[in-house]
Amino acid sequence: MDMNSMKTFAMKQAAKIIINVVKNSSEDNMARLFGTLKKFTKEPSYSGLEKMERLAREKDPVIEGFKKTFQRMGKVPLKKLVNNLIFNEFVIGANKRQAASEEYQTVIPALMVISPTYACNLHCVGCYAGVYGNKYHLSKEEVEDIIKQANELGMYFFVISGGEPFFWPHLLDILEEFNDSYFLIYSNGTFIDKDMAKRLAELGNATPALSVEGFEKETDWRRGKGVYKKVTQAWEYMAEEGLIYGASITSTRLNHETLMKDEFWDMLESYGVGYAWVFQYIPIGLGPDMKLAPTPQQRLERFRKVEEVRLSGRFSTVADFWNHGMLVNGCMAGGAKYLHINAKGMAEPCVFQHFAVDSIREKRLIEILKSPYFEAIKKMVPYDNNLLRPCMIIDHPQILRNINKKFGAKPTHEGAENITTKLAPELDKMAAEWKRLSDKVWYNEGYAEKYPVQHGWYSYETRKIRQKERDEKIKQKERV
Repeated sequence: MDMNSMKTFAMKQAAKIIINVVKNSSEDNMARLFGTLKKFTKEPSYSGLEKMERLAREKDPVIEGFKKTFQRMGKVPLKKLVNNLIFNEFVIGANKRQAASEEYQTVIPALMVISPTYACNLHCVGCYAGVYGNKYHLSKEEVEDIIKQANELGMYFFVISGGEPFFWPHLLDILEEFNDSYFLIYSNGTFIDKDMAKRLAELGNATPALSVEGFEKETDWRRGKGVYKKVTQAWEYMAEEGLIYGASITSTRLNHETLMKDEFWDMLESYGVGYAWVFQYIPIGLGPDMKLAPTPQQRLERFRKVEEVRLSGRFSTVADFWNHGMLVNGCMAGGAKYLHINAKGMAEPCVFQHFAVDSIREKRLIEILKSPYFEAIKKMVPYDNNLLRPCMIIDHPQILRNINKKFGAKPTHEGAENITTKLAPELDKMAAEWKRLSDKVWYNEGYAEKYPVQHGWYSYETRKIRQKERDEKIKQKERV
């Protein structure tokens, strides 16, 4: 057995111990756990585990949120979370990604979003996938192939979106086939009955995030009558089976006040929701409407509320994808941390950025990641020193227009170009106002000092230099 095989075997054996630690242990033991795990990995996973170690030692409320979620999980889902997400993705996968990065001389993202179908049983107001209808699908063989390519590069974490993923007939087969990977599934929840929850618990390697827009009134207005009750029932079924599950929340101008209420977050907690992702409505897809987009002032209010909830320890993870750029050094798109394969096989930089140059039906994944289009995006991230302005769509719309023009990125559906043409004046105005508001917060409230910007981190050449510097610091620290 070679050294790498011995290390992998040792880590797998350690997983059995870790399951007991994360389910029953104290903060001190969890700190020792994270401290041990970080020694087996590379950046950026090293820094993430180091941060978790520090939070555990400080008994930060965030750790309490993780503990509560772990304690509710059944045996198989917890085992898969530890083996597939903690070990395969953040430890073994991080090392494989580092090796692939050296081999191909490009930054390898940590995850991939795949939309195997745009078919859906609902017709939600403003859905970004709604314009596609039921016309486009990836075959089972195409999804198998792209996941295998990603595994070879060290990617073991996949987000399945759509359309409605459970509408795609091969979803459970994919979960079963790739039982060493971990899947986050964005779903409307209407297909998750008692039997489906049981099957997901038996597989253990998937966590569904169900869409809600607030309470029953707000959710049913956007998604259809009766959907809220189906979502809450699905949460109850998954709780009975010991699954970890979450909420996916789209913030609009209309449901803003509801998301500001403690009662909304109390409701999520009462249903055992383990994590929550907050998305800002972007005027794309089915009937793009700037009147649904939150105002800059509402966005600021949402930032403060979600920060309060994120730091409370009530959930394992709460993140706002437009307001929490400081947690991921800006934008995640274009292969920096992820990319999106849509139901046409096109490789989009982001699920909300409906432009593409390449297709998985024409090129290998590594070719797409190394393409001039994706490399240009990676080298530009972050686009600003204020990480509260991470997005090229709504915070830096001129960058979106320029980069698509420079590399000839084509709209991936009819009307996608409206965000760079028809809606451009309103987006520019909104971006300018958000800059004014967010700059005051970023530079006057200590965020700039707390979250230092790392320019060039997603450029292979820059990361290699900084990786070497960090490795030397780590060695010095360990020697001391």
